[in-house]
Amino acid sequence: MFKFVLRHVRNMNEGVSKVLSKFARKKAMSAAALTSITRSALGALVEREERRTGSRMVAYEVVAQTIGASSAWVRAFLGKSEGVKEPRITLFQNIRASYENLCSRVEQENRADELRLKLIKGEIDAVTQGFGEEDHRQN
Repeated sequence: MFKFVLRHVRNMNEGVSKVLSKFARKKAMSAAALTSITRSALGALVEREERRTGSRMVAYEVVAQTIGASSAWVRAFLGKSEGVKEPRITLFQNIRASYENLCSRVEQENRADELRLKLIKGEIDAVTQGFGEEDHRQN
């Protein structure tokens, strides 16, 4: 099973390379490293959902439904509980896919924000340019 997981991680698409960027992808990843990365991605999903809903418990429920796990498992896994099982490969894939979707949404929101800021800057520049011309005419 462990060799299958490592092989699978090495063959994943480009989106996961964002999550795994701090690790050398040419080297085999340890189970501890994979668990740590999975925990970080899951934590980011819960934090984002908590900001959206305003409730940590609701965030656990929403994320759990999204990835196909129970909210109790999500809480235990994030809390590094000794009794929690490591995610099975399908659960890992669901967490990865959800994290990739989150990254895509954040990147899209950032692009939209940048566009809005450029438009506002253009409007401000147009207004301030008019003030500069007015000052030159008065002198």
